[in-house]
Amino acid sequence: MAYSDDAISFSTIPVDHQIRLEDRVSFAYLEYCSVRQDKTGVVAYSQQDGEPVETRIQIPASAMAVLMLGPGCSISNAALTSCTRAGATVLFTGGGGVPAYSHATPLTSSARWAIAQANLVASETKQRTAAIILYKRQLGLDDLQDAPSISVMRGLEGRAMKLKYRELARKHDIKNFRREVKSDDPVNQGLNLANSILYGCAATACSALGINPALGIIHRGDARSLLFDLADLYKPTVSLPLAFQSASEPNSLEFLRRRLRQEIHRQDILKELVKVLIEILTPHLPIRDDDRLISGRGDEVSGHTQYGS
Repeated sequence: MAYSDDAISFSTIPVDHQIRLEDRVSFAYLEYCSVRQDKTGVVAYSQQDGEPVETRIQIPASAMAVLMLGPGCSISNAALTSCTRAGATVLFTGGGGVPAYSHATPLTSSARWAIAQANLVASETKQRTAAIILYKRQLGLDDLQDAPSISVMRGLEGRAMKLKYRELARKHDIKNFRREVKSDDPVNQGLNLANSILYGCAATACSALGINPALGIIHRGDARSLLFDLADLYKPTVSLPLAFQSASEPNSLEFLRRRLRQEIHRQDILKELVKVLIEILTPHLPIRDDDRLISGRGDEVSGHTQYGS
């Protein structure tokens, strides 16, 4: 196969020229295909039974937020490296949408957001302030003055979610619904899949800023704690309604993926995830943003300097 100069040039875009996260395709789902690297970038090959020629699909890794690889997929070392280098998070899914992640190269060369995260999680008081911001976003409350305690916000969240489950079950005529991750009913499977995709989007937002998903604000102790915090903002308005709505469809999971992609685009979720992270981290940014060395007693000196002479 011959490749045009434009195609080969496109495949060599440097990391610092990558597409911003908010301008990327939210996610793509593949199954029963082989993902490989060629001269133009990442390509998926698929051949169904009875088809004489395999189908070749170009994957725009540099323009994607999340690449989901479902059952029957394989990916080469070179292709996975390209996805990671391009800032795309790779999510491997099995039954029920259970994921594993490949974290991408940050879309920033600065460590300032990671330092801000470290400053934030090092203080219980700062974490409480950030938690209130997240809870109020999730519950749709705008006024941040005279914020109640974390325990009050946690109770409000719990009651709101219980009412949401009850409301949606009644609306879609689903009897005796209970949220159980390991259940195989269509609603619970849909919730597992939708939440996993939201976790993937949150992982990409964290990767774009170069911060650690394990250092959560509300959630603690899991390697995906911050992803849970971010995804929770959209569960009441996105994953829950879509899971109940898709339960009656003949191919409920495919229907859910298509509708979820539309909602991620319509609500600018990728852009909003980054905005939320910036909002809670900005108060804790370091004063300096250059390369520097520790000096002692809270002082710092410029880096990349020979201090031995």
